[in-house]
Amino acid sequence: MFVWLAALLTSLPAAPGAAAPRYYFILFGGQSVPFQPRTAHTWATFVKTTPGADGKLAIEHVTISWLPAKGPVQPLRVRPAAGKNYTLEETFAAAAKNNARTSMWGPFETDALRYDLAVSQAHALTSGAVRFRSVDSFRGNRKVQNCVHAVTYADPNLQHLCQPVLRVGEPDTSKLAAKYVKSGAFTGTQTHDWLLPALGLDKHPVVRREPGEHIPRQWR
Repeated sequence: MFVWLAALLTSLPAAPGAAAPRYYFILFGGQSVPFQPRTAHTWATFVKTTPGADGKLAIEHVTISWLPAKGPVQPLRVRPAAGKNYTLEETFAAAAKNNARTSMWGPFETDALRYDLAVSQAHALTSGAVRFRSVDSFRGNRKVQNCVHAVTYADPNLQHLCQPVLRVGEPDTSKLAAKYVKSGAFTGTQTHDWLLPALGLDKHPVVRREPGEHIPRQWR
């Protein structure tokens, strides 16, 4: 059993006439305040909701949050390190330890393909076959990944990009969100905020953002 995949039953009523599963995507970016490069991070949570006969929704979610298994990120490290795919709660705990501000894009509705790719990617990350490096590869070598590629390899239209963004953290994650919109990853830009308490996101301080929104770094 993988700790990154949780199945929850909620009391949320199913949408009228809805019988097929629906899928959602939440993108996160953060870094410490004041800014320190080693604390910058990009991660995402993918959600599947399935209406039940009793009117409740079964909610499954998988988080892709790829960081070193031990110790802080070392941006200038040349040799890859063992990586770990952190859960959503573990990632927020690490952000709090780093005094990090977290921005969030979504939840946006997406499709089954991207959810399935996210599940496959999470399997790959937890298999031990992938290692972490901040500057990973310009040749699409999936055996060494940074946090951004770990997320974008779960998208059919972005997985081919050598470097989806130049840096990580809030500013470039906002640019990445805009690339998701342009690529057609979302079914509209309406956010589905009813998911936030179901995932426990109402317990964490996050800043809601629009894709492509300019976010200055705080150096002091």
